[in-house]
Amino acid sequence: MHLRALVLLTMAFLASSVCASPQTRNVVLVTLDGVRVQEVFGGLDEIIAAHSALQHYSDMETVRPRFIGSTAEARREALMPFLWKELVPRGVIFGNRDRGSVMKVQNPFCFSAPGYTEMLTGAPRAEVDSNDVRRYPHQTALEVVSRELQLPFGAVAQIGSWDGFASAAASGDGLILTSGAYDPLPARFSTPEIDELVSLRKDVLGLWEEGSEDVLTLRIAQRYMRKQQTRLLWLGLGNSDDWSHADRYDRLLVYLNRADRLIGELWSTLQADERYRDRTTLVISTDHGRGLQGKDWSEHDCSIPGSEFIWAVVAGPDTPATGEARNTGELHQGQIAATLLQYFRIPAQALGPEARPPLPGTLVPRNSP
Repeated sequence: MHLRALVLLTMAFLASSVCASPQTRNVVLVTLDGVRVQEVFGGLDEIIAAHSALQHYSDMETVRPRFIGSTAEARREALMPFLWKELVPRGVIFGNRDRGSVMKVQNPFCFSAPGYTEMLTGAPRAEVDSNDVRRYPHQTALEVVSRELQLPFGAVAQIGSWDGFASAAASGDGLILTSGAYDPLPARFSTPEIDELVSLRKDVLGLWEEGSEDVLTLRIAQRYMRKQQTRLLWLGLGNSDDWSHADRYDRLLVYLNRADRLIGELWSTLQADERYRDRTTLVISTDHGRGLQGKDWSEHDCSIPGSEFIWAVVAGPDTPATGEARNTGELHQGQIAATLLQYFRIPAQALGPEARPPLPGTLVPRNSP
């Protein structure tokens, strides 16, 4: 009799596990281009700051007091307070090698197009070997979600500050809504306010001609999500890479502090809207790292040590409040795609047999009501 009761209890537990489903209904992926693990986990890097202070164009003397601290924890909280005080305590962050959590790219290039392709398709793709703005035939997590859930056009979207984001978002034109550096949104998805922001993109002179201003990109995304319930959005921000390539460490620090504030505003926007509040998971990551010394920190490719290391944050209603992940072993960029899919109950194999599994511990299902 006791054995039968145990069997029935076990069967009931297994049945409840099968019926378990995520509370997440919407997912937002935010990427910060070329942001090193050194700044994310340690804040201001004194090696790079000393290099920057020697440059005649640097304003490091003014910037440095804003972000100094006696410990890595103090420096990173000064640099990115929303990330470390609000978001990480709600979820998990991967990539701190000092905690035994290593996260790397697997593509052999360590620059943007290969990185975003690996991130969104679940595996490195050897033929993506340049930053040329073009489509590749590999399906992405964004188009898989749109297709598998049979969502209306516009429910899955990409909005970013570089045309390369738009081309990396899908394997073909018209599969999802995309908006690159200066692209307008289709009229039925826009508003006069969005149109004005798009117009400002052309008037605000960026550091490099191929990218637009991230503040405008984020504001467009905020307003788009207010107008259109967005089940999956990729928000691609790129000015971090611009300031880094310009060898302006002082400006990069100011940018990261501003980007952190803007992501906090985005989170507040989501929590203020009943369509998104407590039903949205936020994933933040980067496409590649950078060099480790003053002479090479501004550049990146896989021949430059440090370029292969990346990081990722996941926070939402189905992610345990782990904080800094520890002793995870080596994780990979391709795992982000399956991490996005899992919240829609879509297996990684929907991307193909080579797709990497989700990042560990990012989904603890709750029983369906």
